[in-house]
Amino acid sequence: MSIWRNCLLPWLALLLPVSALAAPQRIVSLTPHITEMLYAIGAGSQVVATDQASDYPDIVKTLPKVANYQSLNSESLLMVKPDLVIVWGSTQTMMQQQVKALGIPLLLLKSQQLDDLPQELRLLGEKTGHTEQANLLAAQIADKFAFYRQRSQQHPRIKAFYQLWYPPLTTVANGSYIQEIMTMCGAENPFADSKAPYPQLSEEAVLAADPQVIFATQHGSDLQHWLKWPQLAAVKQKHLYLLKADWLHRLSPRVLLGIEQMCGKIDAVVKNSEITSPVN
Repeated sequence: MSIWRNCLLPWLALLLPVSALAAPQRIVSLTPHITEMLYAIGAGSQVVATDQASDYPDIVKTLPKVANYQSLNSESLLMVKPDLVIVWGSTQTMMQQQVKALGIPLLLLKSQQLDDLPQELRLLGEKTGHTEQANLLAAQIADKFAFYRQRSQQHPRIKAFYQLWYPPLTTVANGSYIQEIMTMCGAENPFADSKAPYPQLSEEAVLAADPQVIFATQHGSDLQHWLKWPQLAAVKQKHLYLLKADWLHRLSPRVLLGIEQMCGKIDAVVKNSEITSPVN
C-alpha cells in the first residue's frame, strides 16, 4: 500500500493548483510595474523587498530596498531570504546573473506592449497562488483595451506630440506601447513611423509637424521651452498638457488611468475645436 501511495503522491501534486502547493511567500520585485502588479492581484503580503523606485501602493515605501535600476545589492537581497525574485526584460541581465549565482528562484517578465499586461498578470497569478483574482483583473483590463481600440476607429484625429524626455528632446513611435495609447485616444503622432521606438528629435522637426497638442510627463517646467514658439498650434491654442508619468510609464493596471487621462485631454480638444470626423 505504501508503495502505491509513494508513486501516486507526486502525480497528485501535479494536479493541485499552485495555491494548494507551496506558492512563494517571500517575493522580491526589482521593477516598479511588477511591484504594482503583485499588489493588484492580491500578492502584496508576499512581497518582502523591492527596488528603490517602487513606491506604489504606499506600503511599498516601508519595505527594504535591495536594488536600483542598474545594480543589485546581493547582501541586502540575501538578508530578506527570498524564495522568488522577479525581474523585467533584458535591461536587468546583470541582476539576473547575480540572482542565479545566489541560487534563488528567478522569474523573468518581458512586457513591451499593452496586450502583454493581461498575460503577465495571469502568469503572476499562477506563480503566486492568486489565479482567480489575477484572471479577473486581466479580463477587465483586456476588455478596457478592446473598448478604447473600438472607440478609436470612429474618433476624430488630433495631431499630437508626446514629449517623453527633455533634454534631449525624445518622443515615442511605433514599437512603444505609449504610441498604442495615443492611437487609442485619437492622437495622430507625426513621428509614429520613425525607425526607433523612442527617437530623438530637434525642436525644428516638431515645429514643422505643427502638432495641435503637446504632452509631457516630467515637470511643468519641461513644457515651458515651447512657449518661445508662439506660432506653434499647440502653444497658440494653449494645448500643452502635463500627464502623470507613473500612470503611463509603468505598464501596470494603473496604465488605464493614464489612458483615461490622455483620452480626456484629446476629447476636450476635439470638442473645443469642433472636429467631427476622423482624419485618414
